[in-house]
Amino acid sequence: MFVAFLLMQFIISTKAGLVNYVDGQVNVHLHEQVPAGMPIQTGPHSHVELLLNPGSFLRLDENSTVVFDSVELTNIAVRLIEGAALIETAEINKETRIRVTTGNLKVLIASPGLYRFSDDTASVLDGKVLIDGSSRAIKKGREITSVGGSYLENAAIRFSDGLDLWSRQRSSDLARANAMAYHERPPSNGYSFGGYPLWGVLPFGSTWLYSPPFGGFTFIPVRTYRSYYGYRFFPLSGFVRHGLSVGRTVSTSRSSSRTAGASTGGSTIGSSGTSRPSYGGRMGGHIGGGHGRR
Repeated sequence: MFVAFLLMQFIISTKAGLVNYVDGQVNVHLHEQVPAGMPIQTGPHSHVELLLNPGSFLRLDENSTVVFDSVELTNIAVRLIEGAALIETAEINKETRIRVTTGNLKVLIASPGLYRFSDDTASVLDGKVLIDGSSRAIKKGREITSVGGSYLENAAIRFSDGLDLWSRQRSSDLARANAMAYHERPPSNGYSFGGYPLWGVLPFGSTWLYSPPFGGFTFIPVRTYRSYYGYRFFPLSGFVRHGLSVGRTVSTSRSSSRTAGASTGGSTIGSSGTSRPSYGGRMGGHIGGGHGRR
């Protein structure tokens, strides 16, 4: 089991596409590394979450199919074949933008945020995308649809369906896992720091963190991160101050528009016009990932 865990850590260090959570009828298993070209499918009332680069998550809706055209961290390419998907990302570097294809539409995720894809359409709930091969940018609150070889831009629809509610819960669970790891002082309790041997070489500053109580990976941002749903994550500096040995700490990651300065211990950081959740946000949600069924 220990060897398998180390192998799993190495896999997430070098490739996108690790299955981090499954719910219902899916054709992949928890902690499976999905190769490029393999369709990932969900059935009715089912969802799956996959890791992209550290701090970026792909969440697939029910009755949907997606495939990775590339799982290399420097060239992540996702293609939605059927249904809908959300991508939440905490950090994006202009040299390693995530490419997403839905129908005839191809876009590059250009900034941290939350993005929804379906039916030749990319909705920018927060952040910014670029049309692939063009300098045209679609910003927060807008959506772009490919129609007959041209592009139609409209105001983005705000969803409150099963995918959005499940994505919100996943963001809450991930923030809770991050907070639990911070307060419970790894590594004596079994938490493992990222297993990210290329960190400091690749242009990412965040790292994955395996959470035994949740049976999956959360992440440690370089700076305090607040998700689209309002959940905050303890930053790397806080873990270092609490005795976590990280080796090389050189990072070329760029600052997120949703990041702030380093955390000061476990204090609550609020934001104007919203409630003031503590780190980890609301404490509800599942502990331990699903296992999926073929």
